[in-house]
Amino acid sequence: MELISQNQPKLKQIQLKIANLWQSLTTAEKLYSGALLLLALPFGGLQVAAFFTLIGLTLEFWPRFARAWDSLAGKAFILLFYATITNFALALSAAVVNEVTGVSANHFNYTHNFALLLILPVWVIGISLAALLLFQIAMPFYLFLLLVLKPFGIKLVRLFSKSEHPLFTNSIRFVASFAVIFQLMALLDGEQQINKALAAVDSEQPTQLPTEQEKPIEQQQDNAKDDVSGVININFTGHSSIVKSLIAQFAYNFEADIYSRCKHPEGTRSIELNDYEVLHINKAEDTFYGFQFTVQQCVSPAFPMEAN
Repeated sequence: MELISQNQPKLKQIQLKIANLWQSLTTAEKLYSGALLLLALPFGGLQVAAFFTLIGLTLEFWPRFARAWDSLAGKAFILLFYATITNFALALSAAVVNEVTGVSANHFNYTHNFALLLILPVWVIGISLAALLLFQIAMPFYLFLLLVLKPFGIKLVRLFSKSEHPLFTNSIRFVASFAVIFQLMALLDGEQQINKALAAVDSEQPTQLPTEQEKPIEQQQDNAKDDVSGVININFTGHSSIVKSLIAQFAYNFEADIYSRCKHPEGTRSIELNDYEVLHINKAEDTFYGFQFTVQQCVSPAFPMEAN
């Protein structure tokens, strides 16, 4: 009993120090600390830890981002950075429209813009966070560079927020950032395994569009997805399919013409590719995106020829 009574003041002092330390931490530092605690748990809280880390990085570096925007050089760098991302997203959206429709995205201007609206936010957020994470890896070297240049009177821009515990903050931020990187690597590895599984299924099946007799093929693809979906909790392939399905619906409902000089079956909408070819779009539940895109000969009063 005497030993317990002697240890109680020490325990209270430790608890008081921990409480004071916790209260002195900023919101971002608390999020980093929570992420490290989750990583230490046996049941695995990698995704939640990664989420806490990303929120902490955003809270900590957003003021620096806003301050950089106030300067001319910072504004030029930010605009160039996001203009580059937009250019890549524009090219990717054109490739997706081509994959869905089977023709060049030049024939689907509005659908191309719609695809860009779906893809660009994901690219902007994803690449921004990736750049922020890569900067965390380079942060120790950046701090070393600051110390080396300080005796020469050269001052670099402080790209990290001021803290009462700089060593503690940089350490937990560095470790927590690696947790996010490992999570992203796991997600990318899982996506590659899903694509390999689907490619293996597709290689064993005919390449033509599925018909009523070929519905088991789609079931086999779904089974292949289920077999490898345990690797990751986020299915990028499923998300990509949703985007492509939305693009197909937009092309049919908003951009394709109900009436055309080229003959087309009832219930089919069309896009005139040139004077001789027309793209027919019709609903088909047995296809992957719910619509069937077919290029046919344009049969019109000017070209009264039978379609092939």
